[in-house]
Amino acid sequence: MMVIASVMPKWRFEAANVDVPQGWNVLFVNPMNDEELISACKGVEYLLVPAGFQNVTANVLRHCRQLKLVQTAGAGFDGVDYKAAKELGIPVANVPGQNADSVAEYTIGLIIALQRQLFVADRQVKIGQYSAIRQKLFQQGLTEIGGSSIGLIGLGTIARKTAAILNCLGASVSYYSNHRHLLEEASLRVTYKSLQSLLSESDIVSLHVPLTDKTRGMIGENELLQMKATSFLINTARGEIVDQTALAKVLEAGKIAGAAIDVLYPEPPGNDHPLLQLSDNAKDKILVTPHIGGVTVQSFHSMLTKAIENIQRVIAGQCPKYIVNDL
Repeated sequence: MMVIASVMPKWRFEAANVDVPQGWNVLFVNPMNDEELISACKGVEYLLVPAGFQNVTANVLRHCRQLKLVQTAGAGFDGVDYKAAKELGIPVANVPGQNADSVAEYTIGLIIALQRQLFVADRQVKIGQYSAIRQKLFQQGLTEIGGSSIGLIGLGTIARKTAAILNCLGASVSYYSNHRHLLEEASLRVTYKSLQSLLSESDIVSLHVPLTDKTRGMIGENELLQMKATSFLINTARGEIVDQTALAKVLEAGKIAGAAIDVLYPEPPGNDHPLLQLSDNAKDKILVTPHIGGVTVQSFHSMLTKAIENIQRVIAGQCPKYIVNDL
């Protein structure tokens, strides 16, 4: 019987309507440190982890050289030391693009929530301030996607889906990336801008880059201060891409209009996290959700199914798809 160690809990298989393949003995584990993960992987050749799991370290991999595949159930793989895995000859694979529709849809929802101040309006109506908040929002002025200048940082699958929707809604869409995507510029009707220009000219800045050594902390205080005072920041990518202390500082100072954040660092955040310690005034400028942008039933079914299929490929003696450490 094939033994698979899964950090992905059993309830997530059930919630996604995905059955464990016949003939598999899946050990569902919840390791809290390197030692527990190493112990869980004894005699195991395949390790399945959530895309956001952060503990497949070089130390773990050195003690688990028998692994034939570390498979993430999503596009992310930043929690796996894939460079160390490459040195040890262990392939690491993800399943890119399976949640692109759901994250793009969620991004649009976050933009609308910020522009229309839905979370502020909801909270005020529920405490009896219907007329007061209605007048305040009228006087403040609410905006819409049509006619807005929206800048996407990154132009991968999710950003492309987002751009297509934004264009249908009448936005002016630009993007920044390490290299230009000339074919996509034409087909998606997006304009390339430098990072500085995108930040300073956009009404909405939305992050769509993977977490790498180059993108870690790429949006710091200097970049946030380049944004317009009336602009909003959206992050559905990874928490570490944004300096969260700097974001809290900028929100408190009113240097940007607000932010919608689906990803934090660490996850889950402690009570002392800077974005959870804001003043009441700054709290009205930020919407925080618990990393749920890409985990609809439909998208997670697709991600988990593709992850299982990739493990099955290796079991059958084939090369896995979507290797991220280029063995």
